[in-house]
Amino acid sequence: MYNKYLFKTSIIFVIIFMLIGMSFITSTGRLNEEKKLEILRTSDINGIYYLRDDDPLNYMDEGSLLRQMPLDEEVTLCGLFILFHFAEKDDYLENLSLINIYYHIWQKTPESPLEGEIFDLGYYTSSGHNTYMNESIMINTSNNIVNVDNYRLVQAIQSINPNIAKFDSEGIYNFTLKLVGNGPNIRSFPNQYSFIILNLEDNTTLKSYDRDNDYLNDYEELFIYYTNPFDIDTDDDGVSDYFEYLAGTDPNDFSDFLIINNPPGMVSITGPNGVKPGISYQFKFSAEDPDGDDVKYIIDWGDTQSDSTIYVHSGKEMTLSHTWTTKGTYIIKAKAKDEFGIFGPLTTKTVNVQRTKTVHKNLLDFLQNYNYIFPVLQLFLKILKL
Repeated sequence: MYNKYLFKTSIIFVIIFMLIGMSFITSTGRLNEEKKLEILRTSDINGIYYLRDDDPLNYMDEGSLLRQMPLDEEVTLCGLFILFHFAEKDDYLENLSLINIYYHIWQKTPESPLEGEIFDLGYYTSSGHNTYMNESIMINTSNNIVNVDNYRLVQAIQSINPNIAKFDSEGIYNFTLKLVGNGPNIRSFPNQYSFIILNLEDNTTLKSYDRDNDYLNDYEELFIYYTNPFDIDTDDDGVSDYFEYLAGTDPNDFSDFLIINNPPGMVSITGPNGVKPGISYQFKFSAEDPDGDDVKYIIDWGDTQSDSTIYVHSGKEMTLSHTWTTKGTYIIKAKAKDEFGIFGPLTTKTVNVQRTKTVHKNLLDFLQNYNYIFPVLQLFLKILKL
């Protein structure tokens, strides 16, 4: 049973190490290549659009809605409102409509935040440069879910009346996204993308999707870890969202550098396989740590007794003694733990404790003094067999 457990444990660790090796790729590797891939456009309006400050008139309060991720830091700001328009020509279907808008916006955190910072967020089916909106929702930006580098992540979903937000293939370019309030300021650059998703799927469907193939489904990305389901590395720090989650770092914070700590290796256990009860026996334990970290050994002797050592240098052998009091088969279990609290895989060793066979002294003396009794006993045994 324990051999099966050890085998399964080893397989799991091998798989984890392989995945970690695949995950820790520098920004110039596969992750950047992923980002450079343009999402194939379809005739549908559905999908992700990044908020970009690249308005051709160079207005600070106007930006674009584009499929492609921004490559430079871009900020759209104003004292009262900011606007975003569709800017890419495409062969859209003749009849387009919206049923919802998902907002994922990095909003500048004021130096002196006010209690209840209320903004109106919505859309207008005209490109007019004003604060009018067909439909809007009120958001309190002080109720943000993540705060990184003085920008707070504001998340919201707006249900849309499809009879109002209805467009033909050209009318979509009159669509205007608006944020109205006290000093709106939106950031979008490679470490902190602001984006919207038009016609976001229901939760059940999102849980079945993993559009960036990072082992987190789209529902987890949006509503548990607040990451981009179309981007394997949301904060562009060279580590995938999934492995930031495993490591306990923030997949939205590019500054929380991940320190890679590999677990110690398997413990080598040296000692007798068979022992006698009531006698102390020595066993030696050692394990290597791939990072050279100090390690300690935690031992379970299999008889409800356990021991642990002090921290020693990687690979240093430690000797411990143990006495079993009752005969039986015992399994020694040992793990190494590095100085940062990471455990290595489990190692086991089986020890058989057998009772010593003794002959009563009086019987032994009798047999030594009356050795002629043996032929009589042999004859008696033969008669019994008859």
